[in-house]
Amino acid sequence: MTRLLCLLVLALFYAPVQADDGPAKAPAGFDKLSYRSIGPGTGGRVSRVFGVPGDPLTYYAASASGGVWKSSDGGVSFKPIFDDQPCQAIGSIAVSVSDPNVIYVGTGEANIRGNCAAGIGIFKSTDAGKTWKHVWKQIGHIGTMAVHPKDPDIAFAAVLGHAFGPNPERGVYRTTDGGRTWNRVLFKDNDTGASDVCIDPNNPRVIFAGLWQTRRKPWDMTSGGPGSGLYVSRDGGDTWDQIGPGVTDKKKKKQDKPKEEDEDALPPAPWGKIGIAIAPSNSNRVYATIEAEKGGLFLSNDGGSSWTKASGERAIRQRAWYYSTLTVDPSNPDVIWMPQVNMLKSIDAGKTFNRVGGMHHGDNHDLWIDPKNPKRMIGANDGGVDISTDGGNSWFYPPLPIAQFYHVNVDEQFPYRVMGNMQDVGTAHGPSNSLKSSGIVLGDWKGVGGGETGFTVPDPSDPNVIYSGEYGGIITRHDARTGQSQNVTIYPYDPSGHGAEDLRIRFQWTAPILISKFDSKVVYHGGNFLYRTIDGGKTWQQVSPDLTRNDRTKMKWSGGPITGDNTGVETYGTIFALAESPKQKGVLWTGSDDGLVQISKDDGKTWTNVTSAIPDMPDWATIVCIEASPHDAGTAYVVAEAHRLDNYKPLLWVTTDFGKTWKAITEGLDPEVYLHAVREDTKRKGLLYLGTERGVQLSFDNGESWEPLQLNLPAVAVHDIQVKLNDLVLATCGRSFWILDDITALREWKEEIEDKKAHLFTTSPAIRWRLGGSISGHQTLGAGENPPYGAVFQYYLKDKSKKPATLEIKNAAGQRIVYWDAKNSKKDKPDFSPDGGFPEVRTPEIPAEAGLNRFVWDLAHAAPEIISKAKVDLGDPSSGPLVAPGTYTVNLTFDKEVITGKFEVWADPRLSQPGLIFAANVNGKLDPKLTEQMQVQEKFSLQLREDISKLSDIVGKLRAIQKQIKLHQEILKDEQSTKDWVKAATDLATKLDNLEQKLHNPKAQVSYDILAMRGGAKLYSQLVNLYEASRESDGAPTQGVREVTAEMEKELSQLTAEWDAILAGDVAKLNDLAQKVGSPKIFIPRR
Repeated sequence: MTRLLCLLVLALFYAPVQADDGPAKAPAGFDKLSYRSIGPGTGGRVSRVFGVPGDPLTYYAASASGGVWKSSDGGVSFKPIFDDQPCQAIGSIAVSVSDPNVIYVGTGEANIRGNCAAGIGIFKSTDAGKTWKHVWKQIGHIGTMAVHPKDPDIAFAAVLGHAFGPNPERGVYRTTDGGRTWNRVLFKDNDTGASDVCIDPNNPRVIFAGLWQTRRKPWDMTSGGPGSGLYVSRDGGDTWDQIGPGVTDKKKKKQDKPKEEDEDALPPAPWGKIGIAIAPSNSNRVYATIEAEKGGLFLSNDGGSSWTKASGERAIRQRAWYYSTLTVDPSNPDVIWMPQVNMLKSIDAGKTFNRVGGMHHGDNHDLWIDPKNPKRMIGANDGGVDISTDGGNSWFYPPLPIAQFYHVNVDEQFPYRVMGNMQDVGTAHGPSNSLKSSGIVLGDWKGVGGGETGFTVPDPSDPNVIYSGEYGGIITRHDARTGQSQNVTIYPYDPSGHGAEDLRIRFQWTAPILISKFDSKVVYHGGNFLYRTIDGGKTWQQVSPDLTRNDRTKMKWSGGPITGDNTGVETYGTIFALAESPKQKGVLWTGSDDGLVQISKDDGKTWTNVTSAIPDMPDWATIVCIEASPHDAGTAYVVAEAHRLDNYKPLLWVTTDFGKTWKAITEGLDPEVYLHAVREDTKRKGLLYLGTERGVQLSFDNGESWEPLQLNLPAVAVHDIQVKLNDLVLATCGRSFWILDDITALREWKEEIEDKKAHLFTTSPAIRWRLGGSISGHQTLGAGENPPYGAVFQYYLKDKSKKPATLEIKNAAGQRIVYWDAKNSKKDKPDFSPDGGFPEVRTPEIPAEAGLNRFVWDLAHAAPEIISKAKVDLGDPSSGPLVAPGTYTVNLTFDKEVITGKFEVWADPRLSQPGLIFAANVNGKLDPKLTEQMQVQEKFSLQLREDISKLSDIVGKLRAIQKQIKLHQEILKDEQSTKDWVKAATDLATKLDNLEQKLHNPKAQVSYDILAMRGGAKLYSQLVNLYEASRESDGAPTQGVREVTAEMEKELSQLTAEWDAILAGDVAKLNDLAQKVGSPKIFIPRR
């Protein structure tokens, strides 16, 4: 084991618990690597939202699995403020009204759908989200936080607890010391948690709370039971009284009919989820939404002592376990909003409701209204947030990259496309590199059939064809050429409302799709049987028996005892994972959601159940991923998870003998973080990448030991990983797609490298992409990042360099292209000058820290010498021309230690392969005629670079002479003996001033001055314009560029001759006079 890995293992044993210290860091030495978020900037469930009363600029959004986001510009844009914390599953957020700097966040989403994620307790910020402290630790789900309206140290938490099992940490908790301690003040039993808690804003001693008995299992969802109930405290939470169900209504003296049949009373038991709201303008008005057979919206006009039913219409209590929140208008107690499938609004105290239009997405979960300006509000839904400033008449939604992806796939195009299914949004298909300077904007993404769940898989032989899934076994075949998606479902039977027992074929919520690596016409789809098509889905053949346990006791109608819920999430006894060996045709693996692993070595003709050979496989665990090794046919990796059985342990095994024997490879992993996916590197055997519920882990030794590859990635659930070319592509559940570019250093890492003073890893071929733009290029809010442009040099330093590093690049002929010394570098600073400042040539920083470093060369020659503080009309003189395609050498020097490497620069492949480009065909080869043209272009641009440098040199020297003249004149102006010198100096200054005005536009303070002045753009602007035109696209310069360049070079020659004449005549004459009068001579600097 290397020293690096030994240190890591020691760190794992002696480091504090991960939950205390934020996300685990990168492997020692590799922490300079970074992922990039590519989007899409849309989608993803938001649990709760909040704002600051009276502050129209500030909003907060609690993403169900993507962290906490803050807007400081009125909702135009949001930034993540929770990324350095160890959990990104957020159930609730509350901002103190009396001190908006104080924020409480409850982790763990309490809208407990099938993919809900548990949290690790409560966090608090006292500086408006800049920093956080973990103030209460527990695994579970927290649906509501409420803060005392006058004392930010007092807060309540509605703790649901475990969604998938019993636990004692449930009920309502309170802190009175700012979160230092939390005490449980309301508790029913280990099966019942709290769904909501609400403080009276006018009398904070009055608190209402709802308790909710609920449980999820992989095959079932129950909401409701004897534990559920509505409670009130009138002493600040010290004691509580149950209001319902089954509690006598003291205000009703006479019952016309039995209580359970009284439509004006609270409904009879059993109850399910409960939401509560108190009208800020009238504390006597209290609303409660109650899940019950005769449930709906109930109101009290006496502070909760008596209740009447406002409405029982189905629209306000659909899927009650998923919604059941409500918000009362701060100024009108009769106006009530109910986030539901649609956002609903009542203006008559809940008697009638209307749908609110204009919101971009349905499935609403929360609404916050500014108590000081009720027209301002923010809503939370399954697609992000919506904001209104006119009382809900119109809405806008900012882009938030919080999509919840189930899987990720990439195609064979170059650059490759990334695709997957977003929960509640649909499919997304977009570029890993948009080849546009604007980044990867939302308009670069498109839907490709399918739906919100499952897999999206491209045809490797034709990327225009894409298969995509949806719940209920739906599968579509999309053709990008026509834009059409054909439904090719095997068993197009609508399973909605049916238990699995009713279905002839059972499909999981995220049923696997696989296209054979040996024949792209062969497509597999997994139900409880495995199916195959060879004709694009027109017909399907069953190629397996039932590959599940087929336990009928776990295939019942799901839901109850109040509300049924059969959407496909609870369909059980299905194939969940599917893999094909890329090394041996006919080897297929399946994993079921009820815990079976099966293998076929004859293309599905016969199957072997190998589950019994897997040690410590929990009963009924879900096999979520099988990775067939890209290096060995008998090797496969199996990931299982049992968190839906209330077991959060990581479960991962490897076999090297086709499943006969298995070995657990989870040593060193966090014992409370379950896993989602594992991939083996396609080039380095035994290099594993592991997607976990809280990020990425890495193993160099086939799982014998693990270390985090978290880098800048938030501690978000990574549901899938793909290794593509030199990149690592991640599908996160809550933060869209991310890519780790160029993993060469990980692939090439060896034990001996860490003992070297310096080591340069292989540099991947650099592409001379020509970046374009688009009409939506300015819409960069929420845009994803493109990969770095140019040649990426990755190098390892044993120790930090004591001296500034240097970097030199030479071409194949040994000619120097660039040379930079880091001692001359300075950081870029934002330029807020009115006209954007003056062009400036900068020496880039060259990283020289201990560990892995990265430097990106932009494939350009050194920039020309430019005129200081000079404006141009068109073009940019501060960068160099692109180098021609070819072989280059890089030399990096650190404390006299030189590391050298060769690399290739390739032309934009679109030059030789118009249209669809396959990555396999990108090899740097170019038509000799195109190569010659690009060499001609390089030479021509370099000549213009020299012209600009020559002109700039003249101006620089000219200004130096002018400065000396001005200084000497000030000294000698009153001396009688120097009159001749002063006159000659004055004449020279005039000549120099006239010459400078011919060379450029020295009086231009802003670019538009050039077009406003008589004489227009002078020679410097003309040359810069030609310089830009000569290098802005690939190919030899046009006739027009050549002709005008010849004209400008002729003018440059004339002005150079004029300059030379001034030096030889006027300056020499002035220096002769200076010698006679004893004045200093004019010094001409070298530049």
